[in-house]
Amino acid sequence: MSYAQKKIQQYKRGKKPTWLEQRMLEHADPVHLTLAIVGTIALVYGLWINNWSWIIIGLGLNILGHLYTWMK
Repeated sequence: MSYAQKKIQQYKRGKKPTWLEQRMLEHADPVHLTLAIVGTIALVYGLWINNWSWIIIGLGLNILGHLYTWMK
């Protein structure tokens, strides 16, 4: 039995995930993953061309992905 299967069985029994496990599950959400990838690309591009608007857009998309999973 793998680690993931053991954890799934524990969650089904009512065990709460740890803080780190919650962060891992948060990043596994497809919407959050998509926003994080697009946000990181925009952030790196903004740093590359030294443009604050791209940097702010990239940070905003990353924060939006976190807010999406926290409010879910």
